[in-house]
Amino acid sequence: MTSSKGTIHQREAFLDRIASQLGRPRRTTGVTRPVWKHDVNLKAMQDYSAEQLLDAFKAQCRNIHTPVIETSREQLADVVKKLVAENGGGPVITSRDPRFGEYGLTSLLTQEWPKENVDVYEWNETKRTENIARADQANFCLVFADYALAESGTVVVRTSPGQGRSLHYLPARYVAIIPHETLVPRITQAVRDMNAHVENGEVPPSSIHFISGPSNSADIEMNLVVGVHGPLEVTYILV
Repeated sequence: MTSSKGTIHQREAFLDRIASQLGRPRRTTGVTRPVWKHDVNLKAMQDYSAEQLLDAFKAQCRNIHTPVIETSREQLADVVKKLVAENGGGPVITSRDPRFGEYGLTSLLTQEWPKENVDVYEWNETKRTENIARADQANFCLVFADYALAESGTVVVRTSPGQGRSLHYLPARYVAIIPHETLVPRITQAVRDMNAHVENGEVPPSSIHFISGPSNSADIEMNLVVGVHGPLEVTYILV
């Protein structure tokens, strides 16, 4: 099946009309960033210490039914192994992320679990159909967060060749490993940092996910139901 590039009809007239209604000429090159009169989005929580940010994050996580486990890098593998064992074991699916090696999880993923017959699968961008099937079958998903937002108990994860969208939504249980330095006050700081990377020439991701605990719904008679259309359980491991 082939596709052809579409034709945009009346584009110039449409854009000219918008410019006329706005009372200004059309801009054909470049965009000037506006200077905001107020910057309350930057001031919120700006005076929080690292300890206060952590307390705010944990408090909000209680509201969104998401336990937070604090551990050290040295103990991370033991914590992950225990969490999985106590909640039904594998299959386990992981993103392809160099931080698994940096944080000492390679041995667990490639040696210990296979010897114990725990099925471990790493996301492979060349195997789209298998990725989706494996994610759907997985009891656990393990990923690293790019940012964590203290204000809302949210983890931010960027799609990459080693981390597709299905990875975050199909497994029964979702575990986000959060390096302590990625904890920021709110979405403002996370987006500002991502924007700086793009301005420095980094190719932006095809999608950015903001995940705040397990999926919830209160659409039916205002009764909260957890785990409707996504992981039934979400756990954050703060390293």
